[in-house]
Order: sequence, then C-alpha cells, then structure tokens
Amino acid sequence: MAHHDRCIRERVIALAENGGLSASTAGELYGFPMSTARELLRKYWRGQQVGRRKGTGLWRVSGPAQDDALVAEDERKPFFSASDLKAATRIPGQKDTIISRLRAAGLRVRLAAVKELLTDEHELYLFGFAESNVDCKWDIVVFTDEYTFNSANYGPVSV
Repeated sequence: MAHHDRCIRERVIALAENGGLSASTAGELYGFPMSTARELLRKYWRGQQVGRRKGTGLWRVSGPAQDDALVAEDERKPFFSASDLKAATRIPGQKDTIISRLRAAGLRVRLAAVKELLTDEHELYLFGFAESNVDCKWDIVVFTDEYTFNSANYGPVSV
C-alpha cells in the first residue's frame, strides 16, 4: 500500500511539474483533496520529504536538509533550548519535534553537575588557611565569591 501511495504522489507531482496541470487538478485526478495536492507540491519544491513518516501515518514537517541544519546549530550552540533552536532554524512544528530530531541524531539532554556543599572538614581547612595567612599582604589579593542561580524555574538545569 505504501508503494502505491508513493507512486500516486509522484504522479501528482509529475503532472503538476511537467504536465501543465495545476496541483489541484492533478490531485483531483487521483482523489487527493486540493489542499493536500498543493501542500504536496509545495513540499516538493522546498526539497522536503513528501511522504508519510514510517509507522505513524503523519506527515513529516521537516526535511533532511532542515534536520542537518538543526543538528549543526545545536552543535554550534549547545546551551540553546529546543524553543531557541526552533526559532533559529525556523523548523515548523512543536518543541517536541525539535527534541525528537536531536534524539534521532544521537544528541541527548544532560543534567548540569550539582555543586558539592562544604562539609565540616572543608570549613576547618578554610579556617586553618585563614589563620595561617593573617600576616600576608592582603592588599594585593582579590577576593571573589560564588553566586548560585537558576536558569529555569523548575527542576534540574538541562544542558
């Protein structure tokens, strides 16, 4: 059945491309709704996949070129969220579409490392260091402090 559907799609595209018929008329000859035939031809012109995805029966919203661009953008900017990648690559679909394309390319989300808390032993070491360095030239020392912040309002930080 899938082979038959693919042949019909190819005939509709051929009639619209070379046969001088409109996409709507070519689609009507094979029982396609006008909107489906037009979208089929638009996807063909953009170089996107014009078939259905295996197993789901759903149309794919991105083609191989767009998927490759998505993976390249993710590798170039690894800290972008799925929403940021969707906007940067202009791939249609939902955030889940972006995530599934990245998973298919072998890219997975990772959780950021959790900062180790100071133990009593660490505190004693720091106090000992401070006592032993009381007479140092502190006017040439730069003090810094760490600040912990969240990049999201929920759950662990994904990288």
